[in-house]
Amino acid sequence: MMKTFFARVALVALATLPLLTQAATDNTLRFTAAQLQSAARAGFPMEQDLLQGFASLTLSDPDVRIPTPGERLQLRMNYDIALVSGERLENGNVVVSSGLRYDPGTRGLHLVDPQLEHLGTGAGGRGLPGGSREVLQDLIREYAQTRPLYRLTDEDLAQVPGTLSAESLRIRDGHVELQLATGATP
Repeated sequence: MMKTFFARVALVALATLPLLTQAATDNTLRFTAAQLQSAARAGFPMEQDLLQGFASLTLSDPDVRIPTPGERLQLRMNYDIALVSGERLENGNVVVSSGLRYDPGTRGLHLVDPQLEHLGTGAGGRGLPGGSREVLQDLIREYAQTRPLYRLTDEDLAQVPGTLSAESLRIRDGHVELQLATGATP
């Protein structure tokens, strides 16, 4: 009877060993486009003064997509350029492709090397003297440097034992992955 009991315990232990090993070695956080978009919406709308305060540029309604295959995400936004009087100079939408970086200081996922891929303007807009493309690109670069697209929560960090580094991040298979730094111990 005792041998049968130990034999069953041994079989259960052997059967669960692969599951335990998989859980112990899976030190990766995965984020979907929907998770990133939900967090990104908290940072919008973004506004910047133009023409020494006579106009403003507003970015709104971020839509995050992670193309498969691909190593860059896409951030689609609406923009509006208006005079202080409220008169609209231009409006439309932009598509930005970007890599991501993890910044341990902010515990955030930041855009890296954002490229303005598409600029669609609304009909009848007068636009800015010299064009809107540069102004939009500058605001997007400022966003990439100063604001995270997603800030990791304590719950996120509790899921991955060890430490994360700036090299921990990759975009692949339609999601963002954060992995433990090489040599980190659980």
